[in-house]
Amino acid sequence: MMFKSIITSLVLCISLSLHGQKFIIDPGHTAVTSKVQRFGMVDVVGRFNEVQGSITYDSNDLSKLSTEVTIKTASYASNNLGGEDAVKSSAFLDVATYPEMTFKSTGVTANGDELTMTGNLTIHGVTKQVTFPFTFLAPFKDPTRANTVAASTSFTINRQDFGILFSRKLPNGKEFIGNEVYIELNVLAVEQ
Repeated sequence: MMFKSIITSLVLCISLSLHGQKFIIDPGHTAVTSKVQRFGMVDVVGRFNEVQGSITYDSNDLSKLSTEVTIKTASYASNNLGGEDAVKSSAFLDVATYPEMTFKSTGVTANGDELTMTGNLTIHGVTKQVTFPFTFLAPFKDPTRANTVAASTSFTINRQDFGILFSRKLPNGKEFIGNEVYIELNVLAVEQ
């Protein structure tokens, strides 16, 4: 029995060294926000309140860091009162047809302290490869004694690339709603 316990412990340790530690995203301490220009004048800032996913971290090789994130599109809320329904409608996110946005990393490069992640971003049923710089804070025990990691990034996408084709101009020629969408993620994850 003791031999079996030792073997099980060894297998677990080898598994952790090969596959890294897994951390589950804490939605209560994670923010996914978007910003898009309205009427060519002011940015509408939105937030997605339902986020889930994981980060796998290998302390021996940061290039093996990986993540998967799922965001519920219907959880969108903004500072544009009355505009949330428009964003959720078929003209934009079409939450009835596409209830989720996802991101799955495919690779990380490390150049000194500079980290870059590449992965597949799926919005509105369209998947595109994106690459962006990010910061990562290695595991630390927070005051609640939970072992956590944190990551943050920001990047810009063109919504038209993802099939969100709403296109309307104002009399002055400016876009009713801009095509460039600025996305920012601040993620906290807790070891499973």
